[in-house]
Amino acid sequence: MTERIAVVSGAARGIGAAIAKRLASDGMRVGVLDLDESACADTVSAIESAGGQAIALGADVSKEDSVNAAVERLAGELGAPTVVVNNAGVLRDNLLFKMSVDDWDTVLGVHLRGAFLLTRAAQK
Repeated sequence: MTERIAVVSGAARGIGAAIAKRLASDGMRVGVLDLDESACADTVSAIESAGGQAIALGADVSKEDSVNAAVERLAGELGAPTVVVNNAGVLRDNLLFKMSVDDWDTVLGVHLRGAFLLTRAAQK
């Protein structure tokens, strides 16, 4: 059977961390990806303590070079990803007339562009 490798964005905490841990408990190697690589340490540690394999990956999912570098590192260290979970997200809650264009661009960059970039990089 082919080994499965997952990459989970927004996996330093919360839902993303829970998804990463679950995938690892299902036998997958996991790339724990978040904006701050050091913030992924607890998730990676929990996976490894349970007998799984994981690496922390720091990347800004809205930046193509950052995403590509993270996926290349994952492929080199654990294997090419076969499962992608686009979980990264940011909140810029505000009434529409009070929301700045920069806040709007940040939300779109992480939620839409980030999902596109990570999925495309993993598909290679």
